[in-house]
Amino acid sequence: MMTTEMQTMRAVRVWLGYALPELASGTGRERFYQQLGEVFIPATVQSMAPQGLQAYVPSVLPSSHHPKVPDEVALVFYPSRKCYQQASHATVAGRGYGALHSTVFSFQAQQGRPASHSDFPAPFNGQPEQTGPVQLFDSGGNWQQGEVFSEVWLRHGQSVAAFRREICDAMTILLARPLKELLGVFYYQDDNLCVVWSHWQRHGRVLQTNAIGELIWADSAVSVAVPHSPFAAYPGLSVGPGSSFNLQFSLSPVTNAGHPS
Repeated sequence: MMTTEMQTMRAVRVWLGYALPELASGTGRERFYQQLGEVFIPATVQSMAPQGLQAYVPSVLPSSHHPKVPDEVALVFYPSRKCYQQASHATVAGRGYGALHSTVFSFQAQQGRPASHSDFPAPFNGQPEQTGPVQLFDSGGNWQQGEVFSEVWLRHGQSVAAFRREICDAMTILLARPLKELLGVFYYQDDNLCVVWSHWQRHGRVLQTNAIGELIWADSAVSVAVPHSPFAAYPGLSVGPGSSFNLQFSLSPVTNAGHPS
């Protein structure tokens, strides 16, 4: 049974990013990695941490022939939805950072690939029909600390209904009997894809011991810091297929004063 604190909804943006067509394959793929490492990922912290960003866990997935597999997934934490809206839309830095997305990611469905998108999670309702981002449970702790493990599953062979039911059953069992040292779980689900993020005190691992499809990638995020100032000399992060980062930075006063909503 989860405590009231563990059931508090967090202000988290669950992000699935699909690269621009010219960056999705071939030599463009290397430019995609370079853009993420030298500009986009560091800019997220440098632009948004002073405005309330609490934690940021981006993962760059290996290339896939399946059009539904994103090129990048991420969890982005804020102290409240109001703080996120203020930081993203009411400030020049936030609007500039928002515009930066379109230099790397596509926001139009094309060539069978979905548009890039993000949203806040809904609470788990125990129904197989639930899709989109979901909060299974969360202790309310700082996701910069401990270990964050990500896993990506594709529907493989089974029907859409069976895929959804298997995910729902696995999450229902996990909610009823959470694993030792497991602090929280968010996931995203649609008809073809399931992305799971789990927060551990240490030693993160794959949650789904019974396969719910085809596991195409899983790994722990590497803790790494970037300079606080965008004016600091900094070559950027080394990004490649399968790179996953847990960005380390100081929380701003607005973060410390905020409350989840």
